[in-house]
Amino acid sequence: MNITKQTATSKSQILQYFRDRSTEFLSEVNVEFGNTEYRKKAKSLNTLLVQAKVTLVEIIEQKSKKENWSNQETLECILMVTYCNYVVMLEVRHSVWPYEYMAFSRRIGELWEPFCKLAFEYPINELELFVPPLFADVKKQLADEVQDYINELPIEIEQKEQLLKYYNKVWSLVMSLQPLK
Repeated sequence: MNITKQTATSKSQILQYFRDRSTEFLSEVNVEFGNTEYRKKAKSLNTLLVQAKVTLVEIIEQKSKKENWSNQETLECILMVTYCNYVVMLEVRHSVWPYEYMAFSRRIGELWEPFCKLAFEYPINELELFVPPLFADVKKQLADEVQDYINELPIEIEQKEQLLKYYNKVWSLVMSLQPLK
């Protein structure tokens, strides 16, 4: 398979590449596990297909640096390769161990998160990762701001206390570990 900037628009070619690879892998796995060990076959096939994808992504990264591709061109190629890899992984897994609807749904969820993260691993724009604040810190800051705001309102003390009571009631619901009935 020849990797170029146009790989991003070569879905049928990439799908065929992974399907051909999966046929090779299936032959290897059938020799190793036979027809009865479908779980081991599925796991081995997934591992082999992931490695094939990793190899293509490494080639994309290498070519994109060497040929000065834009970040967008690099990301689009990696997204297309990953997408096609996932499609073939699902097809092959289903061919050796048919998915039940819940197993399929779970698997889609497992694949979705890493796919979405690709946009952050290969950003088009400059990104800066940060450590998110702790919920307790955000809650305290917000509570302090609301309390200061309520205390500055030109209303009676009893009304301020009532507002704070309702505000704290909302937080008690948010912080509750008991489900609402």
